[in-house]
Amino acid sequence: MSQHKIIGFDMDGVIIDHTDLKILLAKDRGFQINRTEAQSDVVEKIIPFEKWREIQMALYDDRRFALSQPLMSGIQLILGVLKKKGIPYFLISRRKNGEVAQDLLRARGLWPKYFNKKNTFFVLTKEDKNTKAVELGITHYIDDEPSVLEKLVDVKNKFLFDPYGAFVKQNVYKRLTNWEGSRVYFE
Repeated sequence: MSQHKIIGFDMDGVIIDHTDLKILLAKDRGFQINRTEAQSDVVEKIIPFEKWREIQMALYDDRRFALSQPLMSGIQLILGVLKKKGIPYFLISRRKNGEVAQDLLRARGLWPKYFNKKNTFFVLTKEDKNTKAVELGITHYIDDEPSVLEKLVDVKNKFLFDPYGAFVKQNVYKRLTNWEGSRVYFE
């Protein structure tokens, strides 16, 4: 008998892939970064705070950019399996603008098919993700930022989604490099 699982997902960098747009927006501001450096915990150490905030505003709030971003390859497969098997799952994001996030999920065919007002939550801080995860009974959480996972002190199973190899040397969290090969952890 498998253990009871309740899955938690981050949105940006886990469900939505902003990598190419981050590279382009950084270049427009005079910074050359690659796919590995585009990961949030890495890029914020390369690009000065004010410029990084400009990039984040374009990524998440400017509808021209925010609604154009693709899904991570294979995420629909994982969500379909979870839904079919009746495994509960939630999205917990630090997006400041939940309306734009919902519109992006809708544009990618995930809202309301997989995510809706009952299983989608927007919080302010990394610590708030832990509070919400406890409230929801999350047993497995997937995020693309080690700095977020370290704040999820009450979640037993933490997974680092790292499709571009930004954290190949980290050995604290189970590292996932793609969704297709990760199904076994969430079924």
